Amino acid sequence: MDMNKDTTSTQKKLRRTRDDRVVAGVCSGAARFFDVDANIIRIALAVFTVFGGAGIALYVIGWVLIPEEGAEKAIAEDMIKKASDSPAFQDAVQKTRDAFNKQRTHA
Repeated sequence: MDMNKDTTSTQKKLRRTRDDRVVAGVCSGAARFFDVDANIIRIALAVFTVFGGAGIALYVIGWVLIPEEGAEKAIAEDMIKKASDSPAFQDAVQKTRDAFNKQRTHA
């Protein structure tokens, strides 16, 4: 066994795909990652949507958290980075911390 072999290039990464996409590439990206047909993932999400509505939520979460092919960051990471640079966001975080610490000291 070769201990110096670089396995990082062959490692699968979960990415939204640009080819075989219907909306945002979440199902086709998950299918490629799990090595199954994309239609199986789509049917599973449709079933989750019909029985409780979780399929739509899962799809939106995947859209926001899974990076697109060729992108280094997911949409959520970009939004958090942009928001953390905002003074209004930093002020809201500080107010939340102050309120939380105030509750801890009075409890």
